[in-house]
Amino acid sequence: MSDPLDDKLARALALSIAQQPRASLQQLARAAGISKATLYRISPTREDVIELLMTRAIQHLQDALARADLHTPPYPDALQRLTDVVVQGREYYVFWNHAEWVRMIDARTETADLPLPSFYGQTLETFFLNGQKAGAFRIDVPALWLVRAYDYLLYAAMDAVQRGEIAPLGMGAMVQKLFLEGATDVRG
Repeated sequence: MSDPLDDKLARALALSIAQQPRASLQQLARAAGISKATLYRISPTREDVIELLMTRAIQHLQDALARADLHTPPYPDALQRLTDVVVQGREYYVFWNHAEWVRMIDARTETADLPLPSFYGQTLETFFLNGQKAGAFRIDVPALWLVRAYDYLLYAAMDAVQRGEIAPLGMGAMVQKLFLEGATDVRG
């Protein structure tokens, strides 16, 4: 299937689906600022739109992981590179997270105890393990928990931007600082 979406429209649709996961094709088109007929010409079903966007989101995350060069220390700098690149396509990241949550919920109804690995989470877990071995990250916290803490913090920042609670400028640095330094005020 070819990808007929330009980047601006793809981002708008990704955000629309993340914000309204059960929206109809017509509702998604309206939220993205296009007509249902235009969206129908691009993709006649909601599932096809989601498939197109999932391809975009996965590509964005794969590119972000590659561009971050997570194998090159110092590890905090590599994490900042990843954060900066992921933030550039935050609509795809938010969409991908929502899609992963849906996948996890659906899988839990079938097999509740099986973990659902993703290429993104597995890469980050390896990154944090390597960083722990190098002394860059604390070792009293499992690497998988570091992945989840970073991922949830990054998602929360992007969600806060969408809600108008924080400005997008400096969001990546804020995530990095809070993740690496915690919420403790060291001035006091």
